[in-house]
Amino acid sequence: MKFAFLIHNMYGVGGTNRAVLNLATALVGQGHDVEIASVFRRTDQPMFDIDDRIALVALVDTRPRRPDRADPQLREPSLLVPKSEEFHTQYSRLTDERMIGYLRSTSADVVVGTRPGINLVVARHGPDHAVLVAQEHMTQDLIDDALKEEIRLSYDRIDLAFTVTEADAAAFRSGNPVPHTRVEALPNSVPQPTVPPTDGSNRIVVTAGRLDPIKRYDRLIAAFARIAGDHPDWKLRIYGDGPQRPALTAQIRELGLSDQVQLMGRREDMSTEWVKGSIAAVSSERESFGMTIVEAMRLGLPVVSTDCPVGPREIIQHGVDGLLVPMDDINAYASALRTLMSDDDLRARLAKLALVNAARFDPDTLAESFAQQCAAVLAERGPATGRPPRVTRSAKGPRTGRSVLARGGEVVREPGLARLLGDPLLRGIAGSDLARRASMGALVRLSRIRQARATSARLQKAIRRRAAAPGAGPKVNCQVLPDHGLSLHVNASGLAAGAHLLLRDRDSGQKVRMPLEPQDDGIYQSVVLPADALPEGRWNAYVQPVTGARQRLTPDRIDTRVLAGGYQPVDGPSGANPIRAHLPYRTADGFLAVRSWVREEHAEVRRIALSGERVSIEAVWCGSGTPDRAVLHRRGHREGMVSVPVLRTRSGHLRIDVAVDELAAHRLGRYEDWDLWLRRADTDREVRLGLLVDDVVDKKLVYNYPEIYLVDDPGLELVEEYPAPLLRVRPYYTRDSELSIVVVDRP
Repeated sequence: MKFAFLIHNMYGVGGTNRAVLNLATALVGQGHDVEIASVFRRTDQPMFDIDDRIALVALVDTRPRRPDRADPQLREPSLLVPKSEEFHTQYSRLTDERMIGYLRSTSADVVVGTRPGINLVVARHGPDHAVLVAQEHMTQDLIDDALKEEIRLSYDRIDLAFTVTEADAAAFRSGNPVPHTRVEALPNSVPQPTVPPTDGSNRIVVTAGRLDPIKRYDRLIAAFARIAGDHPDWKLRIYGDGPQRPALTAQIRELGLSDQVQLMGRREDMSTEWVKGSIAAVSSERESFGMTIVEAMRLGLPVVSTDCPVGPREIIQHGVDGLLVPMDDINAYASALRTLMSDDDLRARLAKLALVNAARFDPDTLAESFAQQCAAVLAERGPATGRPPRVTRSAKGPRTGRSVLARGGEVVREPGLARLLGDPLLRGIAGSDLARRASMGALVRLSRIRQARATSARLQKAIRRRAAAPGAGPKVNCQVLPDHGLSLHVNASGLAAGAHLLLRDRDSGQKVRMPLEPQDDGIYQSVVLPADALPEGRWNAYVQPVTGARQRLTPDRIDTRVLAGGYQPVDGPSGANPIRAHLPYRTADGFLAVRSWVREEHAEVRRIALSGERVSIEAVWCGSGTPDRAVLHRRGHREGMVSVPVLRTRSGHLRIDVAVDELAAHRLGRYEDWDLWLRRADTDREVRLGLLVDDVVDKKLVYNYPEIYLVDDPGLELVEEYPAPLLRVRPYYTRDSELSIVVVDRP
């Protein structure tokens, strides 16, 4: 069968996109044809990797300098998508025409809508020959009553309506009955992870989702705060971005949890982050399903979740593979976390069953069920069975416009494309990666420029240079090894034997080469980078073929779970253990780089506590001898030094208490940075404090400590300054992950 999914914006992110893509990928894997029609295209590339066998079609291209942006119909309100639809204002007469045109032209056996407004369009204008399917990815209580009325009036032509939970299917049948439409539950699917499951050794609680009030991360933080003091070695990591980030940052600071609760930012691939944890947490007051729960369970994490009206209770078996907690009960949530954090055996037992039980959400299983139900509708209908009459609406303007090139470089149907590609230069561009991101309008405008300027040599040269620009290099999977070395597996399809991994230091230009070894699968070439293979620095990673230019490596998967557990001394807290570590990461422009650490002596920070009077630092000494003094040096051309004693904790760690008023008394400017060092009594050698054995590249974004405020006493000054200076003292990690303290007295 051929399946066509009509979706709001496949070029963005979101749970619906992931659910549709997982189902579509499983369907093509089972031999079906699949096409995804995205109503909108606002970026050059989708945020998710899409199987080359899936055709991706953009109906309205609103990227800069595309013809659709200038179409006057784009500014006329939609007549098809009702005002009660959440995204109504994004739709227009242009999207109406493109959706109708697409539905009239598709040859798909099954047409699937993926949100209420689009489902209504499918119901009214879907082709008579196809099975019409409405997927509901939001719960019934979130659908507007006016929109429900539209559904009751229009769903007669919908053959199958799928909700993501049984509870929501029951609510649909009872609260929104539609004749001739079969309502079933089809859970969202989560594919088998490509990384090994967690071993549960890191004492980290992980949660992920948009930082939105509905997720109630404020309650999660409050619950964690009640047990954090009893479990100082545990951390809570919150992945995601959203409008609540400032409020959550303030809450973390007020509770004094900056060292234990971290806002990690958004990740495109959460699989390598889930495995850094031992417990997954969900605190939402509402979930339509709970894909993050399944994702975590498929990687071996037991989940502590609020017992939402729908979703979690259909995934988690309380006390078997996770724990369900009553809504709005922070004490109960804290107690559930405490139970798992305190009981290693219970946590391991629930983790093992979570891994087994979550397999029922595998895409292949759910796709097979979905395809069978659609095939049954086709069989039941038969060739002579009619449909309810189609609701017709006037539609003027052009028929649907599709992307110029489908994935994999195949040309899709497009009026006038063959004529344009008769130009040799344009044909050459269309065969390149560049044109796969181009729209029809871009080629049209380019052809006009070539005609107007008589294919000037300068223009042709510029076009050829851009078309020939190297794209992303080979993809690579990275894993930090237990000894902090690095294993790299390069997807070397088309790369001859004899290639090398090339690492180049950004600052010095020094190069390190290591041969790549072909693997038995014939696809990957691998190399192991020992922990001591690189001097300290930041290294860009390339593949160097036997002949030809080097190419930057593009990370596909980066597994740094070993570093997330922090520094683990081999010979005890005061053992002489030099630091050797590699931290692979994705650069801002999407390539692979490695941060290497080499320290014969080092003080690794364990935790930082702030009071109104001091900054207290606990650290592990890695080196010979024992430091007895901590020295703070003022950075810059103004020399200054403050010395404080080093104490020993009961666990044998070092403790340094820095009195903030003493730093303030030494200030000479309105903004001063003080770098922390340790010094032994028998030597003048100084060693920096820092957090090196860690999986966070830019610690300024994650370790966000609050400021200590001091009111500056003007003494006998005769001139009153307004506003009065307010001294602020705050610890932070530098770009090199070393600890410093900033003193500011700007108003």
